[in-house]
Amino acid sequence: MYNLTESQKSPLLLIVNHVRNENLSEEFEITWDFDRVMAIRHSKQGIKDDLRHFTNIGLTALTRDGFLVCSQNDSDGQSTKSKTFALTQKAYEAVDSNFDVPDTSFIKYLTPLADVSGFDKELQERCLPILGAGNDPKHWDSAVRQAFLILEERLRSVSGLPSSDKNTSENLVNKIFGEGTSLIKENKERTSYRNLFSGMFTVFRNEYGHRFVDPSPEDGGAIITFINLLLKMLEELRSSPSS
Repeated sequence: MYNLTESQKSPLLLIVNHVRNENLSEEFEITWDFDRVMAIRHSKQGIKDDLRHFTNIGLTALTRDGFLVCSQNDSDGQSTKSKTFALTQKAYEAVDSNFDVPDTSFIKYLTPLADVSGFDKELQERCLPILGAGNDPKHWDSAVRQAFLILEERLRSVSGLPSSDKNTSENLVNKIFGEGTSLIKENKERTSYRNLFSGMFTVFRNEYGHRFVDPSPEDGGAIITFINLLLKMLEELRSSPSS
């Protein structure tokens, strides 16, 4: 929601409507005497009565919130003051949306790389410096490759396999989530994990392992984010393995 009270919405609505109806210039001057509107320049006759509830304080609030821009003019006296205002694009958008804006807080969850504070520590240490070198598809290619290496090493670590184990990609997944593993004992759950991790390796890791892919930032970011989720799942298995 726009941070406006009802008494602030009313004058803004009037200003926008009068400007659109060509009764008022987009840039206008208001003169007050003890906070009472005395004159409105660059307007047609009758607007003063329509805007009689305007106050210096109210328009100052609209300026503070970015709906107007304002310049202080010379005072005619101790009580009489004059200011020139101009509408901003935000003012038109507020009126057109009936002072309502959509809740866009969900965007940060669709673009998790915008905030990597909760990312796996090793991903942060090994992948982000690569991306920090510049928005180049080659950097995204290198970062994705590095992320898959982290995933392989984490699979070995969580399952208790030695780092010297030579299995990689799908073979590694089959060994960890195959029958007889102690990581997950329930067959259906173990199969689901095997399919999930195996699919990640066969669909994406093998492609990056055999050629330069140079993904777009959107694709590269999505893959790294998915790997981050898989790393989180593995850590949850480490802390509470299935019985």
